[in-house]
Amino acid sequence: MTYAIDTNVIFDILLDVPDYSQAAIDFLSKRMERDSFVACDVVWAEASAGFSDKEEFRRRMADFRISFSPMPESASIRAGTIWKMARRELIAAGKPRIAVVPDFLVAAHAMECADALISRDRGFLRTWFSRLKVIDPMDA
Repeated sequence: MTYAIDTNVIFDILLDVPDYSQAAIDFLSKRMERDSFVACDVVWAEASAGFSDKEEFRRRMADFRISFSPMPESASIRAGTIWKMARRELIAAGKPRIAVVPDFLVAAHAMECADALISRDRGFLRTWFSRLKVIDPMDA
């Protein structure tokens, strides 16, 4: 099985976030031998920003066997299409706040390049990406 990983879970793992780190580490550790983990370019950029030493970031990602997975064009187009629909619908309902495009890119990448997305950010994912399997390590 291939799991895409969202930025919030990578931060949990690499930056030792209280209340979340152990669940995320346990989730990956139990699956490391048989499954693969990927992070798209959006997640890679966001997560690497948390490190002043980029080589350290790469080493830490490798320690958890998280590979870089570039965004396919089709996933980018899917993200833009769904974001536009969501924005239009929410504005019409008087709710102008919406997740930013990078969140939609992460989800669209997971739909096309993985079997599931590991994330703690489930709100909009369940609404706009209902066919995407989302796993919260705290619930696993």
